[in-house]
Amino acid sequence: MNGEELVESIVLCGGAAKRMKPYLPFSKAFAEVLPGVTLLEYQVKWLFNSGINRVILAIDRETYTSLRAKEVSLLDRVTCSIEEERLGTGGAIKLAIEHVDSSSVYVMNVDDIILSKTYAPSLLLETFQKNQDAQGSILLTRAQFPFGIVEVSSDRVQGFKQKPWLDYKICSGHYAFTKEGVRKYFPQKGNFEDTALQRMAHDNVLYSTELDGDWLTINNIKQLDAARQKLINH
Repeated sequence: MNGEELVESIVLCGGAAKRMKPYLPFSKAFAEVLPGVTLLEYQVKWLFNSGINRVILAIDRETYTSLRAKEVSLLDRVTCSIEEERLGTGGAIKLAIEHVDSSSVYVMNVDDIILSKTYAPSLLLETFQKNQDAQGSILLTRAQFPFGIVEVSSDRVQGFKQKPWLDYKICSGHYAFTKEGVRKYFPQKGNFEDTALQRMAHDNVLYSTELDGDWLTINNIKQLDAARQKLINH
C-alpha cells in the first residue's frame, strides 16, 4: 500500500433477496440505484471514497458467479470471500475475517446506504483506539415508524401523525469489529445480530456511534425506488 495504513472493510452481499422476487430475479447487489450503477458498485465506491483502501466481499457462490458475469471489472478492485453454502451473516463474517490483515475491520450490509457530509468509517474504527476493551461498535440511526399514528384521548380522536420519527435508535447495518472479537463471539453458521451482538453487549465490549445524516435501507421494491430517487437528488 506504499506505506499507507491498511483500512479494510467486509461487505455482506450474499442473500437471496426473497422479498424482492419476482421483480428482481437476481441478488439485490446488482440492482441499479443510479443510471448504469449497481448497488454493489455504489457501495464499493463509497467505501473507497471514505478512506477504506481494501474491500472484501462476503459472498455466496451463486452471487459470485453472477458477479463474474455482470461486473467482472469490479473483481479487480475487491477480494472475495466465497461461501460454498450459505452461512448466514455471522458465518459469512467469520469466514471473511480470515482475509483481513488488520486488527480491526469495518463491516456493512450492501443494502444499507449512508448519506452524510460528516460520517466516515473511521469514526467507528476509532472506537478501538479510544476504548481498549472494545470488541465491536455499531452505527445507530433514528427510527421512523412505518405507519401513521392516531392520537386519542377518552375515545376521541385528537389528531394524526404520518410516519413519525421515534425516540428509539436502531442499527444502520454498519459496524466495526476487532478480528479477535469476530473469532471469539461470531458463530460458524447463522446470523450475528441475535448471537454475537447480544453476547458482546452482555460482556460490555460493544460500543455505538450515532449517525449524523440519512440512512437508506433496501429490503423491497418500494424502498429500492425511494433510494433511487434520493440518490439522484443527493
